[in-house]
Formats: sequence, C-alpha cells, structure tokens
Amino acid sequence: MPRRARTAAPRRLLARRSFRRAWAAGALAGAMRWLEMLAVGWFVIEQTGSPLAVSLVLFLRQAPMLLFGAFAGALSERGDRRLILLAAMIAMTVVMAALSILSFTGTLTVWHAAAGVVVSGVFWALDFPVRRTMLGDLAGPPHFGTAMALDSSTASFTRMLGPLAGGALMDTVGIGGAYLAGTLGFGGGALLLLSVSYRRPLAPPTGRGFLADIRDAFAYLPHAPVMLGTVLLTVVMNIFGFPYLSMIPVIGKGNLELNALSTGSLMSAEAAIAFVTALVIAALIRPVHFLRLYVVAGAAFLACIIGFSLAPGYPQAMTALLASGIGFAGFASMQGALILHGAAPAMRARIMGMMTVAIGAGGPVGTLHVGFMAEHLGAQAAVGVMAAEGLACMALALLVIPALRPWRAPPAP
Repeated sequence: MPRRARTAAPRRLLARRSFRRAWAAGALAGAMRWLEMLAVGWFVIEQTGSPLAVSLVLFLRQAPMLLFGAFAGALSERGDRRLILLAAMIAMTVVMAALSILSFTGTLTVWHAAAGVVVSGVFWALDFPVRRTMLGDLAGPPHFGTAMALDSSTASFTRMLGPLAGGALMDTVGIGGAYLAGTLGFGGGALLLLSVSYRRPLAPPTGRGFLADIRDAFAYLPHAPVMLGTVLLTVVMNIFGFPYLSMIPVIGKGNLELNALSTGSLMSAEAAIAFVTALVIAALIRPVHFLRLYVVAGAAFLACIIGFSLAPGYPQAMTALLASGIGFAGFASMQGALILHGAAPAMRARIMGMMTVAIGAGGPVGTLHVGFMAEHLGAQAAVGVMAAEGLACMALALLVIPALRPWRAPPAP
C-alpha cells in the first residue's frame, strides 16, 4: 500500500459512522477507567496510609478478567457484541451514580470503592473479546492493524486525560466528583452505542457449549506459536510492567510529596507520548512489522520503568515516564493486531478472550507482587525490581519460543 494511502487509513476508518461511534464510546469508557484508577488509589491511600491496601483494591479490578475473560470470549462468539457492550455500559452508569450519591452523602467507605472496582473489572473483562473484536469487525480485515493502533492511541489519550481529570477532581470536589464524571462518561458511551449499526456474528455450530469453545481456544494456542507467545508476553507485562501504575499515587504522595493533580500528571505522562506514537503506528504500520514492534517495544517500556524507579525527583520521574510511552504504544498497539491478523477467523474472539485471561492472570499477581515489595522495600525500589524481573522473563520467553525473536526473518506481508 502506498504511504499516502496508509497515512489516510485512520481518517477513512473514522469517516465510517458506526466505527466512529463505537470508537468514541470506547474512548469515553477508557477515560473513566483511568480517572477512577487515580481517584480510588488516592482515596485509599488517604484513608489507610498503606501501599498494600492500594494494591489490594486495584487487585479487585483485575481479578474478574482472569475469572471471566475466557467466558467473555465465548460469549462474544455467540452474542451480539454491540448489545453486550451496551448492557455493560448501562450497568456501569448505574454503579457510578450510586457511588457518587454515597460520596456526596458522606457515607462512602473503602469497601464501597472496592465493590465499585470489582464491577469495573467485570466490565473491562469484555474489552478485548467484545469491544476490540467489534472494532475489528467494523474495520474489516484489511484495516485490522490500523484499527487496533488507532484504538491504542485513543486509549493512551484517555490514560493521559483521565488521571489529570481525576487529580483535579480529587483536589477540588473529592471522589464524589470522580464518580459523577464516571456516570456521565459511561452514560454517554451507552447513548453512542445505541446508534451503531452492527451485524451480529454467526452463531457457532448447534450443540456446542461455552466450555467447548474455551477448550478449543486453549487447544489452538500450542499450534500457533506467535499467538501463544503474544499471550505469554502479555502475562509478563501485566505481572512485571503495568502494575507500576498502582504505585504512582503512593510514590507521588509519599516519595515525591506531590498533590493529587501533580500525581495525576505523572500517571498521564507515559500516555501523552504513547498517544502520539500510536497515531504514527496507525498511519504507517504493516503486518510485516507487527511482531518485531511488539517485542522490542515491550522491552523498551520495561527499561524505562527501571529508569522511573531510580528518579530522585519529579522532573526525572516525568522524563522516564514520557520515554516509556513510546514502548507502551508499540506493545499495546500490536496486542490486538497480532491476534486479529494471525489467528484463524473463527478463533479471533476466543483468542481475544485468552488475551483477557492473560491480563487477568498477570495483573492481579503483579499488583499484589509490587504492593508486598513496596511494604518492605519502598514503592520506588519495588517498581524497579519488578521491571527488572520482567526483562528477565521476556528473555526467557524468547529463548523458549523462537518464533517470537524479533531478529528472525519476518513472514511475508
């Protein structure tokens, strides 16, 4: 494809009404996800003073992805993805409204906030198998890479905007304002989905159950080494990389002595650069580069997180996190693209479900891992040790699965 046509591809996708509205609904939900993460983390550290308590509450957000991710993939194969996502958006709107009322009436507790993040975790268990697969369906096979990179860029923008908004609300209105924003965001996403035109996928053969579909996905992975490696590296990054975010409220408030807004800016820094980088990827990426970018960018991200752990002050921490955004963008953009491009069409949603299980398996373990280390080593040291462990595990994965090695000759485009 000529470069001019590739650079126009994101604009052509967004010109499609249904794709644009489904994409915008996901953007609203993403902003609310990161706003809530900053607000709840700040609320819990204020109420308890314990890094481990922050990790435990955020653990509850990720656990549903492990428990329900595979079932979400099977459900996505059988049901109308738009209706599933619409029902989930409406449920989140109701939960955010209830938590907002509790906060403004002065009755909100850490336990209420924990219950809210559990419901959020169930919602986010649908992200890969339902929402992202639906975006791939709306984009079509020739545009899988563009659609996933565009979605990754949007996710990075919401990770930049959400914590800043959350920090500003915590410094002014309090957590009730964050929950009220969540009510409006998820409600707006539901309204957008009402007008999306989407053809329900074909149902699986009669007589097959959810468990059979899940078994098929597990059986498929060993015969598709790139798919297996993609899932394994996702586990590695979610145990040893991304949980650093759970420690940012602790590091910002305790180590760097920042207010909530400045701490939110740290949580947004990586996303600011990832947003721009993912837009470039969306315009220029070709399937021949998917795997190389996935692996190299993941390693670069972990190296930058080690740099963040060594930062003595706010400017150095900000610089390291800005640099990490380049690696994050490459890794996150290619997660979905590798599966949509490389998996058999009948297996795409189910392998997306396995990706959700991988995130759910790694995220809670990683969050608890860094939380326990932070209690004994301090939050910054814990983040550095965790990222170094991640680089070692990536090296082991490349040793065990040769198909992942980025220096190998890529497949023909």
